[in-house]
Amino acid sequence: MWGVPGGGAVYAALGMALWSGRASVVAPAGPDYPRERFTALDFSRGRVRANTMRNWGLYEADGTRHFLSRRDSLPWEAFSSSVADLDAGPYGACHLAPLPWAHVVALVDALRARGATTISLDLHDRVLAAVAYDELTQLLERVDAFFPSRQDTDVLLPGSTPLAALRALRERLPRVPVIGVKCGSDGALVHAAGDADVVTVPSAAVGLVDATGAGDAFCGGFLAVYARTGDAAESALHGTIAASFALAAVGPAALAGASRADADARLAALRARVGRIALASA
Repeated sequence: MWGVPGGGAVYAALGMALWSGRASVVAPAGPDYPRERFTALDFSRGRVRANTMRNWGLYEADGTRHFLSRRDSLPWEAFSSSVADLDAGPYGACHLAPLPWAHVVALVDALRARGATTISLDLHDRVLAAVAYDELTQLLERVDAFFPSRQDTDVLLPGSTPLAALRALRERLPRVPVIGVKCGSDGALVHAAGDADVVTVPSAAVGLVDATGAGDAFCGGFLAVYARTGDAAESALHGTIAASFALAAVGPAALAGASRADADARLAALRARVGRIALASA
């Protein structure tokens, strides 16, 4: 599969746009990145680099993924958003897709200073493996929603089930408004601070073609609704629907082409399948 456009920010922004109609991407990219394919996205805040980041994505049978930079690509950090990429704003609801640790720490404060009212966060498992738990806690207490994947929780809490990992994270981070664990084909677990129950949302996938970007799309769909309603359970439903479109084609094509009518129909079907589990273990 060659020449597939990607980037966590693009998938997240498409998940936002599915429910809000429009979203902005603040990310460096080369002049040949196919921005014209994504009519619902505003790339005007993104810095244009001399070249586009290209890599190989290798997928293991258990879902583990490895991304290797192509020979002519600069290091990941060179293509990562930083405070220097921000204008004066204002910024409202913002999702930080996986970035180097120093970039994330600086961006959270900079976005708040520019008016960001809601910030959600997804961290790379490589970053999680290298950061001390106390440092991670200090950062997470400054955001509104944290969404590790099952692969991420394996790094943070080896041997834990997704539910056990969520319970441990909530015990550590009682004040973070929302914590969720993205469980791939098993859907997602989401908990809002102060609630007695964890909301369980199954996958809404109609077909599984390519899992790339589904977690990012979930985060974007969640944020678009959470920023407006403050309802974590309802937002998780919308995030799951965004993820279902990301799964339906190689790359972001199905998500970019998703209609609101189809999304609403999937949402209605998903509502009856949502469950709850007590946060406190038996």
